[in-house]
This record gives sequence, structure tokens and C-alpha cells, in this order.
Amino acid sequence: MLFKRWNIPLILKRMIEALLIVSPAIMIVMPILFANASQEFVDTYTSSFSHNRWLTLAFLEVCGALCWMVLLMLQRLLTTVIRKSPFEQVNVKYLKLISYFCAGAALVLIVKTIVDFSVLTPVVAVISLLASFFCQVLAAVFDKAIRIKNENDLTI
Repeated sequence: MLFKRWNIPLILKRMIEALLIVSPAIMIVMPILFANASQEFVDTYTSSFSHNRWLTLAFLEVCGALCWMVLLMLQRLLTTVIRKSPFEQVNVKYLKLISYFCAGAALVLIVKTIVDFSVLTPVVAVISLLASFFCQVLAAVFDKAIRIKNENDLTI
């Protein structure tokens, strides 16, 4: 009943589009906030062991850029789902790209865990790695569904 009244993919697409606009603004403002913040504030809210605000900021910015790319690919995937069928070859490509960006974020976070440890960094690294694997599996499922659909279309 809820799905008949609400277009959930469209709502999700609009939310992602808003994040695509807001997140670069946050990434631009973060260095200004870090430059003007006291060391105690940075230590309290970033909780990194190195106490180097610029190193922490660099890792956050790189992960933010990778996450922005994930959002962009999700927005494109949802556009395809809304306009056409979800079982399109381009969606397999988008899921694989999302997987690579998640793996990149996991790698950055693993390096951050070694260089600039904070308590939640390894947890988020594992979640990013799991998301990467999940997207690879989902891409394989979509690819198989596309092949089965194409075979069924050729069957009389």
C-alpha cells in the first residue's frame, strides 16, 4: 500500500541529489573550520591519536570525495531504475564503480587506522569493505538477470 502512494526510488534519488549539493559545500568549509578551531576542540571531536588536525582533515577529505563519487553513481543508477528497467547493463557498470569507490575508501581508512588511529576508523573501514563486496555480488546478480532476460526475449 505504501509503495503505491510513494515513489520510493524517486524520493531516494532526490535525497541523494540534495547530498550531492550539500556535501561539497561541507568539504569546502571543513578546512576553514579546522584552521579556526582550537586544538582541544579538534582532539575532542576527531579523536585521532596523532593530534595532527591537517592529517585528519586530509583523510576526511579523501574519504569524502570517494563517498561523493558513490553518491553520484547511486544517483545515476536510480535514474536508470526510474526511467527504464533495473536490469540494464549500465547498472552493472555503476554497481562495479560503487564497489571500487567503497574499496578505495576502505583502503584509505585502513591507512588512516595505521597512521592516525581513531576508534571508529577500523569499524568504518570494515563496513566500506563489506559494502564493496556486496556491490560486486549485486553487480553479478544483475548481470546474470540481464543474461536470463535476454535469453528469454529470444525464446519464442
